Amino acid sequence: MVMIRVALPTSILSVEQTPLLKAIRVHQVARWTSIFAVSEVVFYKEPLTGSTEFQEHERFIRAYWNYFFTPPYLRKLLIPRNPVLKYVGALPPVRLVAFDVSKRPRSGEIRVGYVFRDTNGRLRAHIGDKTPYTVLNKCEEGLRTISVVSAERKFVECVDSKLYLGPQLAFYSSLLEVLTRARRSSRCIIATDKKGELPSSSTLCGTCRGDVTVLFGSPKYDLFEISQQEGVELRDYVDYVWNTVPEQRVVSVRTEEALIVTLGIINMYLNTCE
Repeated sequence: MVMIRVALPTSILSVEQTPLLKAIRVHQVARWTSIFAVSEVVFYKEPLTGSTEFQEHERFIRAYWNYFFTPPYLRKLLIPRNPVLKYVGALPPVRLVAFDVSKRPRSGEIRVGYVFRDTNGRLRAHIGDKTPYTVLNKCEEGLRTISVVSAERKFVECVDSKLYLGPQLAFYSSLLEVLTRARRSSRCIIATDKKGELPSSSTLCGTCRGDVTVLFGSPKYDLFEISQQEGVELRDYVDYVWNTVPEQRVVSVRTEEALIVTLGIINMYLNTCE
């Protein structure tokens, strides 16, 4: 099973001067990681980012992330009014395959639903209709994969099949924490840097076996500089350092630009593994 995790600093928002531009940056990360079915997106705090600023970035990112990865037909129900989200109308939808369902539920359809217990303790599910449906089997509450047993009688069942609902979101207090946790969860840790070596398909398909954490630096500092600020030797923790934009003809590649380029390369290599 392919597992791709990416880590990047919240300071990608620090260089943007308006909430709209910050929202666009969050949308780019959400959209681009979803295109390539990334399992988890980790945002970390740089040493030179203050705690208050980091917390503000976390609240901002979480608000938009929760909006993007809630099915459109459930947003009015599940997303409370929040002035932070004033710019969602200016952003294109992420359009996960799991959200591309009929406007009204149909019998036999698989879709995402929100399972809850009513005042009588019965399991019910909101699935995009005006009224909730009755859940016929045991199921945990929250967003779940639902099979519509009968749209007419409003019966559904929870099913085991997993729909991709976007990357999980996490926040860490330092790059070192990202590295330490990635060492326990991934087969390979790959840092990106313009001084690195060219990506290798044999590495992804062989040593890493499609289970990687990919690290990105900030708009102002690369990963070596950030790790140095933390008193850490980056190469002691990572397995490879890759330059995914060789022969670049600009002064610097933005973090979000490096993200989509790198994910495109990884996706191509993983889909050619024998």
